[in-house]
Amino acid sequence: MSEEAFRQVDEKHVSNEICHMVWSPRIDLVALANIQGEVILHRLSWQKVWTLAPPGEGETVGGLAWRPDGKVLAVGYKSGQLKLCDVENAEVLHTMTVEGEVTSMTWISQVFTDGVEWTAEPYPEDSSADYLPKLQPLNKSYGTLSKGQQEENVEDSKRLKDQKELNLLLVGTNRDELQMFVYGIFHAAVVSISLQDGSQNRRVHSAILSQDLHCLSVVVESTLEMSDDIDYYLLTYDTTLFASRHKELRLLALKYGQIATLMGYLQTTIQQMSEAWEDILMAMDSKLLKFAEDKKKAQSGQSSSVSNDFLELLLFGTPSEELEQFLQHELTEKGLKKLGHSIETSYSNIQKLVVKHLQSVSQALVYHLSELRGMSLWYDKFGVLGLDTSDLQKAVQLAGSFVLNTSQLQQVIDGSIKNFKAFFRWLYVVILRLSNEQPPAELSKMTQHDVNFVAEFLRDNFTQFSPEANNLFGDSDSGKKSGFKLEKVGQYLKKENLSSPPDTSNNPWQQYLNASTFHTDSPVLYPVDSNHSLVQLQEQLVELMTTTVFHKPAVVIGQSLHCMCTNHLFTLTRPEDSTPRKPVFCQFTDVERQRCYTVFTADFLPCDKFLVLRQPTDPNRTDTDSGILAVSMGTLASSNPNSSSTSDSDRCSQHTVLDIAYYDPTSLSLLLQEEGEDGRPVLLQLSMSILNSSKFTKLATTENIASLSHINEMDIGSLVSEHSYRHLENMKAHSFAVSGTRKTATVLFSSKRRVRIFLMDAEEEEDDDDEEDITHGDGEMDKSQTESQSEPRAEDSQVMEDVGGDEDKENTSSIYSEDS
Repeated sequence: MSEEAFRQVDEKHVSNEICHMVWSPRIDLVALANIQGEVILHRLSWQKVWTLAPPGEGETVGGLAWRPDGKVLAVGYKSGQLKLCDVENAEVLHTMTVEGEVTSMTWISQVFTDGVEWTAEPYPEDSSADYLPKLQPLNKSYGTLSKGQQEENVEDSKRLKDQKELNLLLVGTNRDELQMFVYGIFHAAVVSISLQDGSQNRRVHSAILSQDLHCLSVVVESTLEMSDDIDYYLLTYDTTLFASRHKELRLLALKYGQIATLMGYLQTTIQQMSEAWEDILMAMDSKLLKFAEDKKKAQSGQSSSVSNDFLELLLFGTPSEELEQFLQHELTEKGLKKLGHSIETSYSNIQKLVVKHLQSVSQALVYHLSELRGMSLWYDKFGVLGLDTSDLQKAVQLAGSFVLNTSQLQQVIDGSIKNFKAFFRWLYVVILRLSNEQPPAELSKMTQHDVNFVAEFLRDNFTQFSPEANNLFGDSDSGKKSGFKLEKVGQYLKKENLSSPPDTSNNPWQQYLNASTFHTDSPVLYPVDSNHSLVQLQEQLVELMTTTVFHKPAVVIGQSLHCMCTNHLFTLTRPEDSTPRKPVFCQFTDVERQRCYTVFTADFLPCDKFLVLRQPTDPNRTDTDSGILAVSMGTLASSNPNSSSTSDSDRCSQHTVLDIAYYDPTSLSLLLQEEGEDGRPVLLQLSMSILNSSKFTKLATTENIASLSHINEMDIGSLVSEHSYRHLENMKAHSFAVSGTRKTATVLFSSKRRVRIFLMDAEEEEDDDDEEDITHGDGEMDKSQTESQSEPRAEDSQVMEDVGGDEDKENTSSIYSEDS
């Protein structure tokens, strides 16, 4: 064996037991999930990149999967929550929830065959972009206004901009379902698992979609209540719809990504508007509350409205004793200026959010939903995928009503600012006169309009102000809310109907619509909703899109997937005295030969052999090219005589299987164990060419593999090249993770708290430094990757998880004692 072929890079401790390991397909990064529910990203040098905390206490990870371009990591939790994380900084790009527990995750990418090339424009005859107006770009000041944060990817928050060929995230659950997400975000299909075995508990163990998108293969674990038997089935589905409509699915997914981005932007904008609104309430309450309490004490506990005192001052020019004391000693001229500036700033923030954010994002929503509605009218292309024109028309009308309400809110804010400025100018003059100071001439004159503005401000905002209603954010026991109301603006930001809807009876357009009844059902006119707030309309729109518009395609496509064959693989019986490791499954496709492979062990681990089941991805060839082969590992080929391995007479004659993983289209990776109490682990690369096609036992469409009287078996130990395996000294192995594109492998110790890292092809790895980087953004990851590749990959790398320096030199005896 060539020692350089599998060169050990490092051996590292981790602080908690590892339950999942997955290498990135594009860069030297490995994602680990531990029993605490944390997801940790490491470089090959074991430098920690980031850590993602679990979403809640007790949450554990059910699966990990990398997007094929390596820029996004999908994390599935046993609670059913899914998160897509940016590899750069662990930012959660998208969150979804599936029913049940996440049991498996696979992310596959479409591959074109027969020289077909991907094209960006699926319909050359579509010239709509030449005639439709360009959308106004979203404002990049996406953070809190006061902080002035800039978000460069505000219109591509789902990181879909560079996605070309279709890729799908397959998520298996323990609820008889397999969920399929295009680009990891668009729910494309719900595949219901149906077995006629009478079982109550079924979970998806593994799933793979052929890269030509024609065939879906699913491994299902089935159990009966009050039984120790575990049955394993292989279900194969015809997914020709994905292959024939891959362009349409891509357009739908990208459109969904745009709409989801806009909905997130809209949610953030409304939240910031609410915060600015609450700032105004807090500022006013902090000043007027003291006055209301003093007034109540002066009247022997009898409460009265604060607005009465201000109205008397406005009408008669003489303040009450309590009000005069408040204006001169509590509020003061300086305090009034500060208060006015604070409120004006909050008003200005709300106005900016409406003009620069809310209106542009709501108009963009109408644009994209209208385009989606137009796509649904093309039934052969999009209607067949489940897009419903009537549902989309409702969504467009709802988004249009939202746009109209934002215009109403803008008018309300303009009026409130006029009243607010008139009130503070008047109050400023009053304080100056009470202080025997001469007010500026331009402020001392008040017109009838100014008096009306002040009176309206007092009526709308001060009427309910009293010490009994002074809780700014609401009292959970009494339900009381802020005394200072600002209702005309705040009513649009509450989850309740508008308390003071604007009067639109004098609006010429509204009068025209009321008089012309034939416009009532027009699809191009948006209804004016004078009863619901912006928050209510937003929630209705989200509900409509999540439960209807984007839910129907998943149901329709899922129901269209036809199960071509069901194979009963094998049955196991749980032992009473132990909890053994369940069988391992590895699924992959051979694009060139149009085959789908399912490699598995038919017994608890470790076991003495594994089986290779092949199926054609073409639904018309299922009866001609399906077969199965049992593979055992006897005595391995002779090692390099210059190595320090044992003599031929002492070499192991039988190996058991610990783990199996897909490496690249031509080979599998195997983690073996020499038979015997002190047997060493063996890391082995198995070339698929060794498996003789003529040895495969042919299978019928619905063959019960478990009942086959004979399956051809092949001992490949002597056929394995002496350069394709390595004995792992001084360790007891549990499982491993490999990456054929990055030529790496990570072997997990049986304690699950230590890993050993290998370069599978050291010479090729050294020549691969110029490979394309994961991102073209700010270059932070590029720089880190360069450092990772240029620094020594063994002794000099830093231990990020320090569990004790002496444990790094664990010998064989200490390993076995730890795992016993």
